[in-house]
Amino acid sequence: MKQFLTVLTALTFLTFNSFSQDKVYIAVSLGSSSPIGDFSSKDPNNNSAGFANSGAIFDISFAYKFNKNFGITALLRGQANITDAQAIADELVKQNPTLSSKVKSGMWSIGGYMLGGYGSFPISEKVSFDSRIMFGFLTATSPEFNVNLSGPGGSAWIKQKSKSSSAFAHLIGVGFKWDAGKVISLLANFDYLGAKPEFRNVETISSLGQSEKNTFSQRFGTINVGVGIGFRF
Repeated sequence: MKQFLTVLTALTFLTFNSFSQDKVYIAVSLGSSSPIGDFSSKDPNNNSAGFANSGAIFDISFAYKFNKNFGITALLRGQANITDAQAIADELVKQNPTLSSKVKSGMWSIGGYMLGGYGSFPISEKVSFDSRIMFGFLTATSPEFNVNLSGPGGSAWIKQKSKSSSAFAHLIGVGFKWDAGKVISLLANFDYLGAKPEFRNVETISSLGQSEKNTFSQRFGTINVGVGIGFRF
């Protein structure tokens, strides 16, 4: 019996030691962001079209396990998606064949924080499958659009200014974590980020002295792929 207790104590110690090294991790990730749905639409007849192209993401994430498989996680995310200025210019020329247009546009920029649940399921001694469901808030900044028009009657310009707005957001993600050393892990993550901020009093001005303000909502939907490095404690 004494030998059994000795072995049991040793196994318990080893198990706890192994678990505690992976109980907490902090990671930094970089990756790509692909818009979907209305956010990626280039249809000028779609009032919710975002004219967004692929962009980039930067994440700082934290995870804490309550037990072997489940815990909580937090995420700070920065994201940028460029806009398709050429699609806007092409549509203007299509509607007004006698005009030539030149469009300059900014980008959609998104930043925010997320909190949620985290699950980690070992596949092998060093590899685990991870999943997370998160909710939080993000601040989005709409792009600025500058349109220069020229034709037989002269030239003119129109500008839509950028605006910032905050909104509730959700994220669903999965990934893989490979323990490359005693404290270092390599990560690959895949997630969907969704939100629908409302931009109020977005100002549009023109060279003719006209000025108006409009309010619109933009549904964000992006599929994001990232790779990173984590540090386990």
